[in-house]
Amino acid sequence: MEEKVFFKTNDGLTLCGIWETPDGQTNKAIVLAHGITVDKEEEGIFTEFSPLLVQNGFAVLRFDFRGHGESEGKSVDMSIKGVLEDLGAALSEVEAKGYNSVGLVGASFGGATAALYASSNEGQLKCLCLWNPSLNYDHTFLNPITSWLKDKKERIKKDFEEKGWSTIGSHNFAIGKHLYDEMEGIFPYEALKKIDIPTLIVHGTNDDYVPFSDSEEYVKNLKNGELVTVENGEHGFQENKEHGQIAKQATINFFKKYL
Repeated sequence: MEEKVFFKTNDGLTLCGIWETPDGQTNKAIVLAHGITVDKEEEGIFTEFSPLLVQNGFAVLRFDFRGHGESEGKSVDMSIKGVLEDLGAALSEVEAKGYNSVGLVGASFGGATAALYASSNEGQLKCLCLWNPSLNYDHTFLNPITSWLKDKKERIKKDFEEKGWSTIGSHNFAIGKHLYDEMEGIFPYEALKKIDIPTLIVHGTNDDYVPFSDSEEYVKNLKNGELVTVENGEHGFQENKEHGQIAKQATINFFKKYL
């Protein structure tokens, strides 16, 4: 069964999500947290993945962060503090429906958000999965070493100086200077050290948005972590069906084991 829902954050915004649930009873639910500039479909791969999770007996909530998709808020006002509020609201929505065995998938920027959230709210989660997570904001955004933003760094800096905001991504997603300022003092890779629950990282070696080398290095910060390498995989896994299948199956196997 699929149902569109709306729920409130503690700071008063209304977020939009899609519940997909199996026919039988289950106490197990998985929240899917998308990356920056996209939405709850995650370029289509979350839309494909949700029914597979349901077929394996899990309820699934995928939702739009503030300033994305059908949720309230302007993208230019988005902050890390704000998206952490959003993730908390989504998990409260899950708990309100009676699910008490909960897993979380975070993709890209949503992977960093998921790691930060899990590091201080572990009691809400049984296990955590991170797809190509941007664990080092410096490497992905501030001083990017991948092609996604590397040649746009000076343009973004100039925009921030002149008008306080800029755009990123193919859809010209607007972000405020305050988001980059916030990133300078937040280190998701350090947050991994505080996470005790089983954590899976899935990352492609040809990712040109988030460096694969970051996941290779930072998985060592996890007490109970594992890295699944998708050889030649690109960012998000949606461009190649075989790569997407590897990521999805590894994640399903992980949740069947730990959730």
